[in-house]
Amino acid sequence: MSFSHSLKERANKVWEDGYNHPFVQGLGQGTLALESFKFYLVQDYLYLLQYAKVFAAAVMKSDTEQLMAGFSRSQDYILNGEMELHRAYMKQFGITEQEAAQAKSSLFNRSYTANMLHYGLTGGLAELLAAVFPCAWTYADYGARLKADFAAQYENNPYKSWIDMYASDEFAQSFAWFYDALDGLVEHMSPAQRENIAEIFISSVEFEYLFWDMAYKQQMSY
Repeated sequence: MSFSHSLKERANKVWEDGYNHPFVQGLGQGTLALESFKFYLVQDYLYLLQYAKVFAAAVMKSDTEQLMAGFSRSQDYILNGEMELHRAYMKQFGITEQEAAQAKSSLFNRSYTANMLHYGLTGGLAELLAAVFPCAWTYADYGARLKADFAAQYENNPYKSWIDMYASDEFAQSFAWFYDALDGLVEHMSPAQRENIAEIFISSVEFEYLFWDMAYKQQMSY
C-alpha cells in the first residue's frame, strides 16, 4: 500500500466516528434537522472560500506544470462545482448569498481553515496537500457509503442531491490525482518527515469530525 493510501487507515478511528456521527447519518436517513443543515450550508460556504485559497497558494508553490494544472483544476471545481450546489441549496432554503457572505465563521470553522492556510502559506506542498486531502476524501467516502447504506429510502431523501454530488465519479476524479502527487512529494523524505505529514493529515480528519459536530449542534463557539 502506498503512503497516501495508508493514511485513511492511520486516521481510521476518527474517520469512522465521522461517518457514524448523527449529522452524517441523518443525511443518509433524510432525518437531519433542517436548521442543522442550513447552519452547515452557511458555514461550509464560508469554509470553501478559504479552502479554495489554499489551492491558490499551492499553484504558487508548484514547480511543475502538472502540479500547477492539478491544483488549478481543483480550485475551479471547488468554486464552480461544490459552490454551485451550496448556492442552489441556500436558495431553496431561503438563504440569500448576501446573508451567507455576511455570516460569521464559527470558532471551529476558523480553526480548521486557519490550520490549512498555515500550511498553505508556510509549509511545503506535501504539508499543504496533507492538510486539504481529508476534506475531499472523507466526503467521497461518506457520500458513497450513505448512498449504499440507505438505498431503500434514498429517492425520497431531501438531501439526495448533496449525497449524489459527493458519491459521484466526477467528484472522486476531481481529487484522484492527490494520491500519486502526495506519494511523489514524500518519496525522498525521512521516516520522521513522513510521520509529520501523516499527523497533519490526521489532524484534518479530526477537524472534519468537529465540523460535523459543530453543524449538528449549530454551535458558533465552545
